[in-house]
Amino acid sequence: MQTNNGNGLPNTFRSPKPAPVKPEITAELPLTKKPSKSRKVALWFVAALIIVGIIIAVINQSGHQQESTVTPPLAQQEVVKPEPASKVESQPKPEPVVIPTTRKQPKVGEVMTNSIGMKLVYIPAGEFMMGSPSSESQRENNEGPQHSVRISRGFYMGIYEVTQAQYKAVMSNNPSNFKGNNLPVEQVSWNDVTEFCRKLSQKENKTYRLPTEAQWEYACRAGTSTPFYFGETISTDQANYDGNYIYGNGRKGTYRQKTTTVGSFGPNAFGLYDMHGNIWEWCQDWYDKNYYNNSSGVDPEGPNTGSARVLRGGSWSYSPGDCRSAIRGRSTPVNRYVNNGFRVVVLDFQ
Repeated sequence: MQTNNGNGLPNTFRSPKPAPVKPEITAELPLTKKPSKSRKVALWFVAALIIVGIIIAVINQSGHQQESTVTPPLAQQEVVKPEPASKVESQPKPEPVVIPTTRKQPKVGEVMTNSIGMKLVYIPAGEFMMGSPSSESQRENNEGPQHSVRISRGFYMGIYEVTQAQYKAVMSNNPSNFKGNNLPVEQVSWNDVTEFCRKLSQKENKTYRLPTEAQWEYACRAGTSTPFYFGETISTDQANYDGNYIYGNGRKGTYRQKTTTVGSFGPNAFGLYDMHGNIWEWCQDWYDKNYYNNSSGVDPEGPNTGSARVLRGGSWSYSPGDCRSAIRGRSTPVNRYVNNGFRVVVLDFQ
C-alpha cells in the first residue's frame, strides 16, 4: 500500500535529484580608464531613475497595505439582519387572555352544591309586597304597613334548612334535641349560626350568611301574595306545625310534636322546602316592630341596632297562623330554643 509523504505525493514517487551546480567563476576585470563627462551624466540619470522607481514602488506598496486595512464595503460585511416582517407575522401568536368584567349570571332555579353536601338554589332579583294586608286573618301589627320592596340582586339560598350532619361537619358538635342527620339542626343561637357561616365561608371560599328578613320573605312567597305559598290556607299534609289548630277554611291535622326530615313536604315555586313550619329560621336583621314604617324600599337590611334578632317561618310546635309568609318572630341572639334553626344564603356567583 502506498502512503503519503506529506507533500501530496505517494512515498513510492521520488523527485529527481537536482543536477550539481558548478560555482560561477568570476573573472577579474581589467581596470578601465575613467569615464567621460557625458558618460557620468548618463550614469547619474540612470541612478536617478532607479531611485525614483524605488520611491514609487515603496509608495505603491504602502498604499496597498493601507487599502488592505480599510473596512470592506457594507455589502461585503457579514451583517445579522432581523427576520423579515412577513416571517414574524406568519408565526402563531398566543391567544390574548380575556378577563371578564362581569360575573356569570346564574339561571333561575340553578342549584349549587358545596363540599358538605348543602344544596342552594338561585333566587332571581325581583319585587314584592312585604308584610301583610290589614285584611289578612291573624295579622299582627308588626307586619304592616305592607310595602313594596325590590331585591336588586339575585342570590343562592339553601333548598333545605341546615341539617344536623351539615352543622356537625363545620362546628364538630350537634346541640339538637331531636337527633337525626337529616333533621334540621335546632337549639342554636343567632351567635352560633353566624359563627357557622363564618367557618363555612372560609371552608368554601365563598361568603355564606343568614338571609335578610326581606330576602327571606321574598324567597318564601316566590311570587305569591297569599298567607302561604300554598294558598289561602294550609294543612299538615303540606307542612309540619301543630295540627290541633286551623287557619281560615282549613281543617285540623296531625301534631307530630317534633321536627321532620328536611324536604318532607312540597317546595314552593323557587324550589325551597319547609319555609312554613318545622323550625323558626334566624335572619340577619335586628328586630324592630315599627321598622316597616321607615324601611328602605330597596334591599332593606333592618335597623342598625336592637336587642333581638328576627326569626321567620314558624315551627313544629306553633299554630298555622304563626307559620304564615308575613309572620315576624324574634329572640335574643344568645337564646337556644328547640324551635330555632336556620338556612343560609350565598351572594358569590363564582
